[in-house]
Amino acid sequence: MTVANVIFPAFTAPYVSYFLFPVAALAAILGEVLVFKLRCSRLSWKRVINTTLYANLISWIAGVILGAVLPSGLAPQVVGSADRPATIITRGPNFELLMWSGFGVAFCLSILIEYQVWKRFRKEEPLPGLFRTTVLAHITSYLLLIGIALMYIKLHWW
Repeated sequence: MTVANVIFPAFTAPYVSYFLFPVAALAAILGEVLVFKLRCSRLSWKRVINTTLYANLISWIAGVILGAVLPSGLAPQVVGSADRPATIITRGPNFELLMWSGFGVAFCLSILIEYQVWKRFRKEEPLPGLFRTTVLAHITSYLLLIGIALMYIKLHWW
């Protein structure tokens, strides 16, 4: 039996999780859309969906780039026999700590970036309480993302 071992830098875990848990990613985006629509009811659904998707795309790209330059948490490991050693890259001793820290960094980074995107899109008519709405949207989306991802793992859906 062959087992694939996908390795990614620790700080990119929040951005990779969208691919590993697509249902959770969809729920997180929908959670943001609903919070923005409830808090900014005068905006059309189309405007809220488009702005949310665009803001998340910008935030995701910035996070992947930043995650690639932060400590990876990866370490080389020698495998194979004594006469035919090989080196592979695997999770280092601090990988989990860095990975979970990555969710905190991603949370703060996405709030700051997506707030700026919403602010620029609404420059002509500012939304009251925009920063608070952005924070609420991200609390909702991260709870959904992490909760569904944990259900995936616990129920072996993945």
